[in-house]
Amino acid sequence: LIPTSHIIGFSSTDGGVSTFLEHVLAASGKVFSHRSLWSSSLLLDGNNEDVQNMHRAFQKAGADILSTVTYQCHFAGTEVDDERMTQMLRDGVSWAKEEAGGTSFVAASSGCYGSALADGSEYTGDYGGVTREQLMDFHRRKFKVLSEESPDAIAIETIPNLLECRAVVAMLKQQENPIACWMSLACQDGDRLNDGSTFEDALDAIHELDPNVNYVHGIGINCCDTLHVSPLLKRIVHHMFHQKYRRVIVVYPNSGEQWDAEQSTWKEGTGCTSPEEFANRIMNAMSLVRATW
Repeated sequence: LIPTSHIIGFSSTDGGVSTFLEHVLAASGKVFSHRSLWSSSLLLDGNNEDVQNMHRAFQKAGADILSTVTYQCHFAGTEVDDERMTQMLRDGVSWAKEEAGGTSFVAASSGCYGSALADGSEYTGDYGGVTREQLMDFHRRKFKVLSEESPDAIAIETIPNLLECRAVVAMLKQQENPIACWMSLACQDGDRLNDGSTFEDALDAIHELDPNVNYVHGIGINCCDTLHVSPLLKRIVHHMFHQKYRRVIVVYPNSGEQWDAEQSTWKEGTGCTSPEEFANRIMNAMSLVRATW
């Protein structure tokens, strides 16, 4: 996270939480019990030990921000009933807060509509005929439960299309008690969201609906190739400078590996799998933000 009020300041967040947990389980011959829920299945199982050990490991590694394992918790597209799902969302925040202990921030993770469809549509942005009102309702129910648990922030993540950008901001503007919130966008390259909309159009839409930064306090990118981080961050900085506003900049890309939704696995030979190269690309992007500012 890059607070643009003093651009030299940085905070580090955890990342690859589900992959980390997947490896932990694999070491003991286990897998996520409900593949569609991914790491959120640990909430359904009541497995707070592995989740809290994960939070502890990221704290030890230097993470300032802990994200909850609630990304795949939805009130739609799952066989889990609403009462149980509500408890899962609450547990996700409370388990993270227990480990944070007042020394780390807790960001409650909320996945995009596409993540509930479990068909890879967060990577295409193709939601069929869904309406803005339906998207608002999808996010509103989760946001209400998460905010009641008082995390330090709510992260609405992997937004792949312009329609959902607008729906999220419209939903946030309806909340009686706003809470710190960031929105991270999913992009196919250095210029476009996954649905083909331009990144600039997304920034324009968010700024038009929230010009005074009352609802979306942070903006950025996640789940995209590190190759695209520098041009995307440069676009954010330029947009804020020319439109005269400030939001925290959020960036947590992935390796860029391609996901095979049918096989539920990453395609071999794709993306950046070298930790050194990954780190270098991120540091170069951070330097670019400083230089651009």
